[in-house]
Amino acid sequence: MKLAIVYYSESGNTKLAAEYVAEGMKKAGAEVGLFELDKIDEAFVAEAKAVVFGAPTFYADTCWQMKKFFDETKLPLAGKIGATFGTAGYLQGGCEIALQSNVVRMLCKGMLVYSGGCALGEPLTHLGAIGLGGHIEEQKDQFVTLGERVAAQAARL
Repeated sequence: MKLAIVYYSESGNTKLAAEYVAEGMKKAGAEVGLFELDKIDEAFVAEAKAVVFGAPTFYADTCWQMKKFFDETKLPLAGKIGATFGTAGYLQGGCEIALQSNVVRMLCKGMLVYSGGCALGEPLTHLGAIGLGGHIEEQKDQFVTLGERVAAQAARL
């Protein structure tokens, strides 16, 4: 089963988080495509059962690069499982709003947005996983767990 992660990273924090999400997906047995926003393998994403989007938070929203991607992409996302994760420079930086922004964009593209909510216990990933810059390694379990949960849901569907 193919699963994709599409991310934008300016400082390397979101890239590291994306690698941890991929680790979780691979632990669940998935074939994972990990793509920077400007280097997407469109054929792989078209075949993927799920696409997880990761972006840094700027001014309490997802980065403009991710907004532009969603505005302009012609990738066939409808019907795929979608999930998101984000990074922020500091607590109260607006990352939850950024995740909500990505959730809305996934819904507009017709994706089936995944959330384990609190039903699966800790770590809680209601909207997605969040990491603070400089502490991504310490928050690794959130990202790995998100990857495992998305892969499990994709396998069920």
